[in-house]
Amino acid sequence: MSKFMKLTALLIFPFLAACGSSNNNDSDGPAAAQLRITHASADAPAVNVYVDGEVFLEAVDFAQTSGLITIPGDSTLSVEVRGILPDQSEETVIGPVDLTFAAGERTDVLAINNLFSTSGALTIEPKVLDPVTIEAGVTDVRVTVLHAAPEVGTVDVYVTAPGDDLANNTPAAALSFGEAAGPVAISADTQYQVRITPTGTVDVVYDSGEVSFPAGTELVLAAVENTFKLAPSPVTLLAIGPASASQIPDIATGAAVRVVHNSADTPAVDILVNGTAAIKDLTFPNATQYDQLEAPAGTYTVAVAAAADPSIQPIVAEVTLKQTESYTVIAAGSLANDALEAIITEDARRNIATAAIVRVVHGAYAAVDIPVDIYLTGDGVIADAEPVIAGLAYGEATAQLQATPSDYWVTVTAAGDKSFVAFDSGGTLALDSAVNYTVIARDLSEGQLSVYPIDLSILTD
Repeated sequence: MSKFMKLTALLIFPFLAACGSSNNNDSDGPAAAQLRITHASADAPAVNVYVDGEVFLEAVDFAQTSGLITIPGDSTLSVEVRGILPDQSEETVIGPVDLTFAAGERTDVLAINNLFSTSGALTIEPKVLDPVTIEAGVTDVRVTVLHAAPEVGTVDVYVTAPGDDLANNTPAAALSFGEAAGPVAISADTQYQVRITPTGTVDVVYDSGEVSFPAGTELVLAAVENTFKLAPSPVTLLAIGPASASQIPDIATGAAVRVVHNSADTPAVDILVNGTAAIKDLTFPNATQYDQLEAPAGTYTVAVAAAADPSIQPIVAEVTLKQTESYTVIAAGSLANDALEAIITEDARRNIATAAIVRVVHGAYAAVDIPVDIYLTGDGVIADAEPVIAGLAYGEATAQLQATPSDYWVTVTAAGDKSFVAFDSGGTLALDSAVNYTVIARDLSEGQLSVYPIDLSILTD
């Protein structure tokens, strides 16, 4: 159970008691209503939700939902959504807005749209779906469809038997951004295929593959931005159920691999996948892009081979790629010391409009036995500063950390020893909002002049 769902369980019962209703725990009771809050704004940070000025849900991230919460019927509540910034401070992004919940009805509230417009205006907004009567003993499946992908134009949504020719079918809904249709009833435990096309065409831009739902399922299917950044679809379906939400990617979505040549004494390499060259002549300290190597989910033999003689393969690894995941494979170490190895990270690629996302990897073989501390300051003076990352050992990578967008002077020292400076940026470097950074400590290039023993490679996404 997620942190915010646990908090919901702790908060909802005293909240209901304070409203003076003795039978509100029964969702079918005449005095009860239901509320479900979902974060569907792809570039917005995690949010805290306040009801009547009190914390109601905590740290709800994109594609997460509160699930159905029983609340007093015929009540008006003031709902406010506050985005959580990297320093853990909050900024109101929605509301406060007064919402009335009728007894016996279920109401869905979704945060949709980009956080900001291109001009910087706040554009995230609440989408309140038409209330639905709460029914007992539902034996079919009830589906509401919502267009919640602001960068995608008007679409037709088809729900058909698997493989049906769209030319012979009528769309279940034609939707512009922010529009919803339903709920509609479909048969339980039956295979369906959900496809999305630009309005008036049968050119499929999203294909769910075969899906089915058990009897009694009542859910919202929201088309949201594809934050996995993997072909072929611009959207995924967010299936919002009574307790949780999950993304249904396009059936053809695979995985992606970005490769970094991070071994200073190793010549150009080829990257072989199942024996076939996927990347050729990659030189230190360069890196490929994610879209240069996308593949279906599965297990592959990946080899780093000498470009001059591909039979020489100092790194060979079995790599299992999961659908929707992106990976960075860093070829690190020393060829001369027979110490080459692969450092592999799994990379979340969603960009957040209020944060720079930073991962740091220690791949500098010159400091193979020296863990490092990393300082971010405004002027390069670290005497009284605390490291933002402490004791990072060779071969280790941090998690993807949120940083406040700003200009930072980067200093790397031996762990616990500020007098041993391994790298100094010599000035400030910009960390921008809505950018994901991978910062890799590496050895110096041949002939590179520096007073410090290591350098940094910075990759962006």
